[in-house]
Amino acid sequence: MKTFRIAESLIREHCIDQSFKRGQEYARSHSVSNLIWRSPFLQASVAGSEYYRVSIEFNDQAIKVATCTCPYDLGGWCKHIVAALLQANQQSNIEERPSLKQMIEQLNLEQTRKLLYNLVTEAPELIDQIDFQVAILTSSKTDKSQSSAKSGQAKVDSESRPQIDRTPFVRHISSIIHSVIRHNDYHDYYEENPFSDELTEEVAKAQKFIEAGDSFRAFIMLYAIAEGLVEHIDDIEDFTGDASSLVEEVDQAMAEAILWTDFSIEERQRWQVDIEGTADLLGTELELSLAALIQGWDDSEIKLALQEPQNEDIESSKDGIQSNFVGQLNFIRLSILQAQGRFEEYLNLAQAANLTSSYVNMLIQLGRIEQAIAAANHIKNVASAFSIAKQFLKYEVETEALYIAHRGLQFQGDDLSTYLVQDLAVWTVNLAEKLGQTDILLAAKICVFKLNPTLKDYHTIRDLTREQWQSIQKDLLQNLITGNHWVSSGAKVDIFLEEGMIDQAIAIAEFHSCKNELRVRVMQAAISTNPAWVIAKATPLVADILNRGKSEIYNEAIALVTQIRNAYLASKNEQDWLTYRNQLVSTYGKKRKFMELLKQKGY
Repeated sequence: MKTFRIAESLIREHCIDQSFKRGQEYARSHSVSNLIWRSPFLQASVAGSEYYRVSIEFNDQAIKVATCTCPYDLGGWCKHIVAALLQANQQSNIEERPSLKQMIEQLNLEQTRKLLYNLVTEAPELIDQIDFQVAILTSSKTDKSQSSAKSGQAKVDSESRPQIDRTPFVRHISSIIHSVIRHNDYHDYYEENPFSDELTEEVAKAQKFIEAGDSFRAFIMLYAIAEGLVEHIDDIEDFTGDASSLVEEVDQAMAEAILWTDFSIEERQRWQVDIEGTADLLGTELELSLAALIQGWDDSEIKLALQEPQNEDIESSKDGIQSNFVGQLNFIRLSILQAQGRFEEYLNLAQAANLTSSYVNMLIQLGRIEQAIAAANHIKNVASAFSIAKQFLKYEVETEALYIAHRGLQFQGDDLSTYLVQDLAVWTVNLAEKLGQTDILLAAKICVFKLNPTLKDYHTIRDLTREQWQSIQKDLLQNLITGNHWVSSGAKVDIFLEEGMIDQAIAIAEFHSCKNELRVRVMQAAISTNPAWVIAKATPLVADILNRGKSEIYNEAIALVTQIRNAYLASKNEQDWLTYRNQLVSTYGKKRKFMELLKQKGY
């Protein structure tokens, strides 16, 4: 017998409140039956509008995945899963049954065949799944280290490749797409592509064959996915409006399988015709796969680049291949070369393809630090600098890591809005502080401030600059005035008020998106110099709050009324204040909470 104790907090975390409450009701009403532990699965039947089958897979003590045959799709676990788990908590003894492995091990070959035959007789729809699994299990795997892409290795004769029937794979994809459509046909709108997760899982299955050394079978499976998409492209586009993202994912994986397989020229030509035909039916290009077939590994420039370092870059386009596809193919080639331990060829290709980040990172991994340092001087963008700097730090080359990171910040140009630049700047600040490099720390701090200003960083920069502060302060304040970072409006107001720049603070308070709490701070500072603005700005804001009738924000109205009162008094217009106050009472006297707050303030 098996016992369970699943924390209620964990169950609540994985479902919405309504599902948890309904699950509690199901558990109390004894709707859960056939609760069985069949390692690693907890299974149950739950009675609803019909009987639903719940299956919960465990990994050690943690829940790996929980599924139910009901059509629920509102987020998290359904009420049936919740009910099964709550029942498991209450039931002290849960029946244990043999796992699938234990049951199969009792059978000989003939009995196993009989089992499959009986299952298909009872559930004919299983035949396609069995067909698909047989196609996978009959794979003839090759040692990955003997891939034909390896330099000097003779290509695999196309005649010796296994004849693989794509039909089971295409049927399998068809079945998946049908299932997704049936499950989602009552939805009118999709925030996410409902086919994406399923297709990604199938692509991942194919890629496992690459890892096992059977890249040709991976290619066949991926091409079958493309063919399956062809059969249902209209249905998919009816649901999603655009299937291009699905096709792109398959295209990327298929190009990798092609380069791992390294087809002969004749094979590539044959497959090129087939893939072009499939792309026409899809209505979108399989461009990366076609580019991989056109170039392969025996393109003259690729072969030359692998043999020795090149002084000139590989052509950005060749035989009609767009430059971005040439770049993507070279990244795939580098991953293959690394997996095969062909490090010198990796370096030669990375250098020829002008992939400085990949080139330097490999030198660092190989322990060739001096070469890496020299090559890092040729970086030309923020992304490469950040990647290389982190790699240097990983291998404890801290000073060089800091130098490269600082160099990368010089490539930001006028674009100070990217998260990558901000991440690099913060990373540089932390390392510069650790190494005591004040000059680089200051430069990186200024960069961080310009991207996301804070009063704390403003003070830090002031403390670091001392005699330079006047000129740097002018630059920082100008950036605050002209910079488009309204998420930092609070920090900007802090700094403007500290520096007595009331007009600049008022400019922020004028924006519609500015919060009233921030406006009140600006008004408090502006009363002595611009009371007329305070009155003109605050009066309609008070009316807007009170007219909306939301009593929970009446405190905001009172804070604004206080600024109006103080502004009138600062202008020596006490009578105007009394007139305004009487108008408030006359107009909003029935708003009891507001009047109580007004009375508490003594107004």
